[in-house]
Amino acid sequence: MYRLSMILIWITILSACKSLPIVQQVSDVDVVYLRSEASVEPVPDSKIEEIIAPYREQLSEEMDQIIGEMPEELKKEKPNSNLGNWFSDVLHDVASIHYDDDVAFAIQNYGGLRVPAVPKGPLTKGKIFELMPFDNKLVIVDLSADQVTQLADIIAGSRGWPISRGLSLTIDEYKASNILVNGQPLDDDKVYHVAMPDYVANGGGGGDFLKALSQYDTGYYIREAVIDHLIQMQTSGIPITVDNTQRIN
Repeated sequence: MYRLSMILIWITILSACKSLPIVQQVSDVDVVYLRSEASVEPVPDSKIEEIIAPYREQLSEEMDQIIGEMPEELKKEKPNSNLGNWFSDVLHDVASIHYDDDVAFAIQNYGGLRVPAVPKGPLTKGKIFELMPFDNKLVIVDLSADQVTQLADIIAGSRGWPISRGLSLTIDEYKASNILVNGQPLDDDKVYHVAMPDYVANGGGGGDFLKALSQYDTGYYIREAVIDHLIQMQTSGIPITVDNTQRIN
């Protein structure tokens, strides 16, 4: 997967090799821009295509690999969506496999999912890359009951994020209420192991309070985790299912 990512980067660089002015920037107290009339020697389109062609064929073959059959069209919506439910449930499943203790639930920030819909039918690797193009890792963070409430308030303040089974809440004027984990009220004496993107764990999406907390790194980029999990399901003959339970009220 790393080699594939490098191919993508080089295709982008080579495709962008056009005649561009050189810009120098000197920065001190004031910013001064100096522009030179010199330009980069353009690379002919035919030469670029010659270089890219074998990689494009390899990339297309890789991205077109079918890794499952989506039973229904998935749409990204707030506060709930079948796309959000399905994706966060996959994160929960993967985290549960790669963590020794019980994972209470998983979350995914709403902006992290980059397509509005996933069609019904054959699901390809390329679609997962479109859905999650970022190099976000899947991590697990230990939260107290108060910290789960803080996280739920962030979700409520955004009018909903994708959340997995195991968590439910009510949005009440952009605050979270009736927060339940596995159907139970929050327990002040309990530690909740929560799976999330490292982007959120490192303070993204408003989660500044999470930055001070330790993280367990599963070692997986999220898109790779989802792809590998779906391939394993396919190999085992396990169909993709979608839980449409309303988790945010």
